[in-house]
Amino acid sequence: MANIPSRESVLAFIRDILQAGPADKKRRQFEELRRQSDTQLATMEDYIEEILSSLGIDEVAQSQARQLFAGWSEVNNFLERNIWVSHSSPKHVIWLMATHVYAPGLGRHLALWDSVQRTDPGMPGGRFWYLPAVMAESDQTLTMPVPQVLDWLLDLLSYSLDEFAQTLAASTTITGREKDAAADVKSIRKTLVNWHTGTRTPGINKILEFFPNRLNLKFKGTFDWNTNNSLDENFNKARAFINQKGLTAHSLSVETPIPESKARKLLENDQFSPEEKHYFCYHLSLRYHTPTLQTIRKRLLYARAFQTTYFKLAEAIGVPEKAQRLPNPSVNITMQVVSIYQIAYNLTIDSRRQSEDEVTEYRLFRKSLEEGYPLEAHTTFLSVKQLDDGLHSLANQVNKRLMYLGDTDSIEHELPLAFSKEQFSALCKRKYELLRACQTDQEESYRLNTTPTDADLYQLIDHTQNWSALNSVISSDTISLAARRAAAWRMVDVACTDLEQAYGLVALLSQLLNDPDKRNRPTDAKHIADNLFSRLKHISTANNLKPVILQLEAKHELANNRLKESKAKFDQALSALRRQGFGTLRGEVARDALAVFASGLYPGFNLGACDQYKLSIIYYGGLEEPVLQLPSTEEMAGKVRNYFWECLYQPYDCVPKLSLGEDQNTNA
Repeated sequence: MANIPSRESVLAFIRDILQAGPADKKRRQFEELRRQSDTQLATMEDYIEEILSSLGIDEVAQSQARQLFAGWSEVNNFLERNIWVSHSSPKHVIWLMATHVYAPGLGRHLALWDSVQRTDPGMPGGRFWYLPAVMAESDQTLTMPVPQVLDWLLDLLSYSLDEFAQTLAASTTITGREKDAAADVKSIRKTLVNWHTGTRTPGINKILEFFPNRLNLKFKGTFDWNTNNSLDENFNKARAFINQKGLTAHSLSVETPIPESKARKLLENDQFSPEEKHYFCYHLSLRYHTPTLQTIRKRLLYARAFQTTYFKLAEAIGVPEKAQRLPNPSVNITMQVVSIYQIAYNLTIDSRRQSEDEVTEYRLFRKSLEEGYPLEAHTTFLSVKQLDDGLHSLANQVNKRLMYLGDTDSIEHELPLAFSKEQFSALCKRKYELLRACQTDQEESYRLNTTPTDADLYQLIDHTQNWSALNSVISSDTISLAARRAAAWRMVDVACTDLEQAYGLVALLSQLLNDPDKRNRPTDAKHIADNLFSRLKHISTANNLKPVILQLEAKHELANNRLKESKAKFDQALSALRRQGFGTLRGEVARDALAVFASGLYPGFNLGACDQYKLSIIYYGGLEEPVLQLPSTEEMAGKVRNYFWECLYQPYDCVPKLSLGEDQNTNA
């Protein structure tokens, strides 16, 4: 089963990719919120500090990174609380999050960052050196990020790979197999070849070993602005450098921001203004300046992080190893994620250049997106819309897609790149049908939920075939329990799959056991619940709803005054929900487990054991009111204790109601 990756899981992944700290043996506990809350929050801060430190960015950039992470966390948690992963496999969840959230979000964030101050001055312009790419039209395979950085470095050194290996061996800074011996040229060359072909992704320690501060490199292919020389002297030196490197107008336009027409003029003419000379020297010196060893290490570390992430993503979504190096995005679907990132980045750069404030920039970005990618603007790129707008639509679309995607289903393409006419038509048709189905669901849901009388509503319920619209009725806070029960039975009747039928039965049980109107439930509610549980056991796909059913069984036990069994079921449900996502249910189950424990009826209550529920309750919607600051465990236990007596605990009619002070040994 799968879950929407939490911010803790994403942080742990980034820390692992960057090798930003020692291995955390309790990482799984951190990702699943199973540490004490104080330790959990302290660990999160430690992870963030380690990640920022490993990136080697200044304090201003660190502050910006924290703000971006906070904004992303809000988006991610919204989706966690509004998406039911249900029976879906991890590959589908990772694919949808990568294409709809991670790639477009990261592309936009880094573009906004780069528009203020470039993070990669000196790297080749006009391409994403940290992403897999085709370097020439004739290439049949992708060039990985680490090889791209090595090519940049070899170009500045004016070395071949063999010459570079000899230089590194002569430096005696790289140890051989024996710690007190220097590595020989052959072993160093083998390592460099593996890096350069993308056969292996270097580890951070190996990068640090190959490029220590004491390494002395002589750069023969660089151009640095000499402040002691006149502008004319620098300009003449720049033109000589271009001739030495064999750079053409086209290659200059690729490597620097200088347009090809302007580069041609600078190469072919002899009459230039001081402004043109300054422009030429500035961009040339920015691209070909002599890098520090710190810069070299940083470029390689960034490249290896993206390269590692690329291969992990490809593996997670099931791309065969042989296809992972192919540029065709219809065969290697990982490249669709890369393209989505590039689209978000480029459109953001363009909109930022044309605006002076955030509101205008966002409006221009959306306009460009709608004009260039009209279908994707309403599907793939919904997460970059404002929080109260696009994310609701995105959650609805993802829920609908995950509902009908099984483990054996193949990944659905997201961008029509290098597609045949048939593939392109199929993709567009699927997306249009998804949008139309979501619109139909929304209109039918509105019609049902705004019906003026119950009599009219019953009639509409009896005639509708829209399972999703009926599901919206059972979730209503304003429609009567009887009408919602009728909608749930209708869900069972119109179900097209066993899973839909199981959801309908779960909805009926939820109305008996979860509903605020349960004081008005029928007198034979216990008998009805037993029958519904029995029906669920005969539906094989109901096992996909195990956390939901465990929660209902826990409330069934509670309604029978079996407190120990009830809390045990709640704890089992919470454990399952850490690995299988059902929106806010995780917060509700944690709240209910704590409520039973802190009720005053449960034997062996221990305040210290309450903390395990606190963060799950807060992060996943277990409290009605917003949490402005982390409450104490004692305060939260007191709140849910009141909730237990006011709302949660309501025994069946045939079961005597317990009260404080009673001996619970026989009941619990």
